[in-house]
Amino acid sequence: MTIIETAAEARKRKSDEAVIKATGGLLLLPLEAWLLMLVLGALHVAGAPVAAIGYGTALLIVLGVDLLAFTTKKFRR
Repeated sequence: MTIIETAAEARKRKSDEAVIKATGGLLLLPLEAWLLMLVLGALHVAGAPVAAIGYGTALLIVLGVDLLAFTTKKFRR
């Protein structure tokens, strides 16, 4: 085993890390949407001028925010 990492090994490691991050993000997506729905529902019940939304709408909002964050991060590099 050598200390020096070849370019191919570095690319494979980065690819594996990207797959792990993407999988983790997809697994946390339903939880994030559910929490957003609960928070907005609680604010709605507390009297704040916020619309109560359903799970589907919360999921679409979380997807949109994640897509916007990804696009912004991609163009900042």
